[in-house]
Amino acid sequence: MAILQIIATGILCAVLALTVKKQRPEIALLITIASGVLLFIMVLPELAYAVSVFTQLGEMMDGGMRYVGLVLRVIGVAYMAELGASVCMDAGESAIAAKIDLAGRLIIIVMAMPIVIEIVGIVMGLLP
Repeated sequence: MAILQIIATGILCAVLALTVKKQRPEIALLITIASGVLLFIMVLPELAYAVSVFTQLGEMMDGGMRYVGLVLRVIGVAYMAELGASVCMDAGESAIAAKIDLAGRLIIIVMAMPIVIEIVGIVMGLLP
């Protein structure tokens, strides 16, 4: 999918949402959510390619699939949290958006703990 198509779709959806917002703000919010889903669907082929490249890299590394899976889950959490926070911001709920953003960051920290523990173990094993 060409970036120009994605940009044009985004601008078209934004203009549509702004046009409807004055008369029916609840419909404008639905248009915003639907446009986010549409734009996500438009980039799915690129996302699938990135996942396949990560998977191939993990297969080349000894034990790398464990890390690839973790990296992909972390990226997924980051994107889902960003999408949720953006939808809340569009709806005028910045406090809820901030909580979603914080929750996403905390979940990522927890997900990364096994790697941190392994790195600390490696460093401790190198010390005399």
